[in-house]
Amino acid sequence: MTKKVNIIVTQPPYGKEDSYSSIPMAASQVAAGNEASMIFVSGGVHSIVKGQKTGYGDLAVWIKDVPTVESEITKNLELVNFFALDRDVEKRGINDSEIIDGIKKISLSELTDMILRADVNLVF
Repeated sequence: MTKKVNIIVTQPPYGKEDSYSSIPMAASQVAAGNEASMIFVSGGVHSIVKGQKTGYGDLAVWIKDVPTVESEITKNLELVNFFALDRDVEKRGINDSEIIDGIKKISLSELTDMILRADVNLVF
């Protein structure tokens, strides 16, 4: 039986791996036959800005060619549904032209409906 899984990212991508690591987790849910959605809220909306070099870990890791959150999102656009909470995007001054293509903005009521309809909600 297919389950609806929401992965909600609340943390910004700077100095943390949560937003980056949660994307393969969402893709693995699809591989297991489930429907996965990633929703960026609060500081997590910084993960959806095009062209960022976010890096994580210590300075030695930053110097290396670390894959970006954007590259992981782009690679998984066909598998996972990506969303961002519109009010958090606006609060942080992120323009529509700055958002990675394929990410849909949703309202708070749409987010609430998604959470209530899901079988599993994971928050990072």
